[in-house]
Amino acid sequence: MLIVAGSENAETENQIQPFDINVKFDYLYTAALVVFQVSGEGLMNIASKVPAPFHGMRVIEYLATRFTYLPEEAWRELVQTGRIFCNGVGCDGTRTVAKDDIIGCDLPDFEAPAVNFEYEVVYEDEWLLGINKPAGLRVHGRGRFITANLIYHVRTVRQPPYPEANLVNRLDADTSGLVLLARDKAVLSQVMQQFAAGAVDKRYLAVVVGCPAPASGTIRLPIGPVKNALVPRFGVAREEGKAAATHYKTVRKLTGNLTLLELHPETGRTHQLRVHLAAIGHPIAGDALYAMNDEEYLGWRRNPPPAAIFQRQALHSHQLQFLHPIHQTICTLTAPLATDMEQFIRRV
Repeated sequence: MLIVAGSENAETENQIQPFDINVKFDYLYTAALVVFQVSGEGLMNIASKVPAPFHGMRVIEYLATRFTYLPEEAWRELVQTGRIFCNGVGCDGTRTVAKDDIIGCDLPDFEAPAVNFEYEVVYEDEWLLGINKPAGLRVHGRGRFITANLIYHVRTVRQPPYPEANLVNRLDADTSGLVLLARDKAVLSQVMQQFAAGAVDKRYLAVVVGCPAPASGTIRLPIGPVKNALVPRFGVAREEGKAAATHYKTVRKLTGNLTLLELHPETGRTHQLRVHLAAIGHPIAGDALYAMNDEEYLGWRRNPPPAAIFQRQALHSHQLQFLHPIHQTICTLTAPLATDMEQFIRRV
């Protein structure tokens, strides 16, 4: 059985989920091409095409840098035991990779990771579900998270289950707060159209580093992928980026050079709030990806410090307001601040 997956998006998820296989593999970074094949020996054969920024790296460094779900020592062992291939030929640790090389590997089975399923249903009717998601829970699954995610749990594990549920909006795994699900295909389409048209009022709470001046305002900066980044991310892209606007308002100043903000994104670009706040010099507390460059972030991933300002980005989806497609009335959903973030604010 062969599965081909591209970038990390909904289309990729939809390709993987229908197959009845237990794929326990995860990759952190978007790959130009990743191929999964389940062998008869219970191993998973995977391959990735080497992007340009990794050209000239030793094969072990490439694997450890790009696929951090295994430490460098584990990748070295896989090389030494003959499980790593470059363009179909076995390679040793001295091999360097070139752009567009295909690096293959036979991986042993993975155990599904432990995740926090302590989510709360804050709204429910015949057509919609509103869920307050904890940090650390992915909204959808891929690889070894194929069952360790919100939508799988809601559809098949939760009692009672909601097998008909589909995601309307998404949050990053480490962002807590409101996720909206539709229980009807027509309702799903109508509410997603509201999101696409910018007709949904979204409010977030965030703790940021420093104190923005002025205390309230609007950030209008176009956003696009950062080219040739070792760690795929988004950034301000003035020429090729998509228009993006974020309104912010200071809720209160905190100690330790931190500020609690309310954020109102006018648009919905990937990582918009994180990119915009970092761009004005006030990154979200705990957001290592947008507070560090590639080298710093990769070092942080390999050796996380014992104590950090906060163990995730201090960002919470607090409120959603939209037109209920059946009742034709304004529906306002609110999610109380996540416990870890509330404790963090009290502590500082």
